[in-house]
Amino acid sequence: MAQKQGRLVREPDTGERRQEWGTIAENALRVDPADAEVIVDALSVDHAGSFNLFYLLRKHYWTAAGAEHEAVADFLEDAYKRVREMNDDLAIRIVELGGIPPNTPPTLQDRAEVHLEAEDLYDLRTSLDGDLEGYATLIVSMRDHIALAEERGDPGTGELLRDHLEALEEDAHVIEQLLEAETLVQAEVLQDR
Repeated sequence: MAQKQGRLVREPDTGERRQEWGTIAENALRVDPADAEVIVDALSVDHAGSFNLFYLLRKHYWTAAGAEHEAVADFLEDAYKRVREMNDDLAIRIVELGGIPPNTPPTLQDRAEVHLEAEDLYDLRTSLDGDLEGYATLIVSMRDHIALAEERGDPGTGELLRDHLEALEEDAHVIEQLLEAETLVQAEVLQDR
């Protein structure tokens, strides 16, 4: 397959730039600008990681194969939708804090601690192992950032992260249960999701 050459990101020729990337504007949340900057940096890591986790889950939803692939694909579809909603919520919070969320492939990948899988196609067990690793990475990061937000005087961000953390932990637990089964899937694991 041919590789595309050229710039990945374009800058508009016209229009007024309202805020420069990497800066913090005043925020209506009344969070001190220095604290907001630290929180935005932390949320940018979680935002970028959730973006990558979304892509992992969606790829595995598209490519799930095997005896119980339909049940697993249904779970993965619901899971990627939950992660996508979380990703949007994190981006909105970054904006509310006066920042700009990572929004181009380079800025996302610079900040993401959750790594993408190679473009190749892997067996479902290997894919789910990678998903579980992505969940674990994001969960640890978000736990740390809950404490950071609260220490910096932003309990609202802590609450937002805590709400999404619970869903991430539940989905990670389902993947753990799927991987425990020799046949990969135990039907009862997926019934309640």
